Amino acid sequence: MLKFKTKKIFIYIAVILLLIFLHYIKILLPLENMIISLFNPVASRIYSVGSDIRITYNKQTDKRDLLKVIDALEEEVRQLTYGNARLEILEKENEVLRQHLKFLNKSDYKYVLANIISKSTIINSEKGEGANEKNIIIDKGQKDGLRPGLGVVNDKGIIIGKIIDVKENISIVSFTVNSNCKLAATILNQDDTAGATEGELGLTIKMNFIPQTKEINQGDTVITSGLEENIPRGLVIGKATAVLNDNNEIWQSAIIEPLADLDNLFIVSVLLP
Repeated sequence: MLKFKTKKIFIYIAVILLLIFLHYIKILLPLENMIISLFNPVASRIYSVGSDIRITYNKQTDKRDLLKVIDALEEEVRQLTYGNARLEILEKENEVLRQHLKFLNKSDYKYVLANIISKSTIINSEKGEGANEKNIIIDKGQKDGLRPGLGVVNDKGIIIGKIIDVKENISIVSFTVNSNCKLAATILNQDDTAGATEGELGLTIKMNFIPQTKEINQGDTVITSGLEENIPRGLVIGKATAVLNDNNEIWQSAIIEPLADLDNLFIVSVLLP
């Protein structure tokens, strides 16, 4: 058995050597050319398929790399957008804060600065449909010396409401356009024109109990009169837009448009007595 295997190996070696010899003396050249011509299309096809596979793989790899780059760039854009928005907010807050301090230092009021942490709209069923009253919650409370009845102003010193409820760390402020926010008021430069304001449907303010003998005109500025505990005199409430005058009544009244933008508040000042 071993002799047979050894004999086969020698035969294979001899055949290989013979083929190499015949190749070098070019006797096998016609046969080699025929074989090459037969296998050329197959080899070409195999090469083409391999090339397509390589190109497809490279494209997929490039696509994955490109997607990673796009994701990284999008994340960078998101971070830059967030950072820019945060800077704009801080800049706006700082400007409002400077305006608050400018007014408060000029008027020499004692005050507590507060951030608005929540806003709410309450439907007043007693006033009927459409009577939406707006409140805000601020981040200062009893521990900061606040109590119900204190006036709250914006950065221009315009009174925007009163505190109606206080907890240890927060307070609820009712806007001047709410029916539960009443203020002792007068007309600017008319010290004897007294009255009282209250909100109308969460939209405007009505000044009541103005004596018929007193003159009030459209465009007059209405301010706090100082006749109310905890609310100093001279805080602007708004401007008269209409006068309701009936000669058969003891009192006349006026519709007051608030001058403060109640929808764009985020820092307020609570005035202390």
